[in-house]
Amino acid sequence: MKKSNMIKFSAAALTFLGISATGVKPVKQPVQAASKRIKVISKQSVTVWTNYQKGRHVATHLKKGSSHFVYQTATDSMGNLWYRIGKKEWVMAKYFNQVKSAKKTKVKSKKTVKKARSAASLAASWSAPMGSKARAKAVVSLAKQQVGKAYVKGSKGPNDFDNASLVAYVYKQAAGVNTGSSTKSQVKKGIAVDPSSGFAEGDLLFWGSKNKPYNVAIYVGDGKYVTAAGDQQGVIQASLSTYFWPSRARRVL
Repeated sequence: MKKSNMIKFSAAALTFLGISATGVKPVKQPVQAASKRIKVISKQSVTVWTNYQKGRHVATHLKKGSSHFVYQTATDSMGNLWYRIGKKEWVMAKYFNQVKSAKKTKVKSKKTVKKARSAASLAASWSAPMGSKARAKAVVSLAKQQVGKAYVKGSKGPNDFDNASLVAYVYKQAAGVNTGSSTKSQVKKGIAVDPSSGFAEGDLLFWGSKNKPYNVAIYVGDGKYVTAAGDQQGVIQASLSTYFWPSRARRVL
């Protein structure tokens, strides 16, 4: 076998094993969930690149304080650490800090709790029709108030949740709507929404199969959603991304 052919064969074998010809070995890409959440600490906007090795920048710049999920990490030939925050979206790690998930529920003031309960009770007593913006606003407000609480599989709330019980609690308390206590029942509620046409506040977002999705979230506007993400992250507010786009959506208000 010629020397040039041997070199090509060796490079192909290394690529198959997950090792690039330059010696860089990216972290294995997760199938579903992000590994951690990061926040921009740079005073100047951070450029997003198509890849971490001689890539071109895309028309996106991240502002200070914005948070993002990390789906993959890699080190370039110069030894710089990079994060992949979306499909073909890479940023240099030195401009970010990791966001620590809250292990304990924050204690809210009596005034805040009283105000939230009052708003929830009022919303639950309404008989507004489907499509009511007022009820959707109440759902969004209550969903955001749960951010920071712990994830406990099988829990019904209100101090900790799993993804389905979070949806059930918020919709019952804020809008008087019974969504059921499982993703299997919730994916059948309301009317279908085409995920490619955009979402409205209060829409339910699902990931997974048509009849048995593995995750559900509440869309809260501005490209963000609230969900009980897991043991390490708890209840979080996250941004939609092309890498982790919902497979279906339902409008129940």
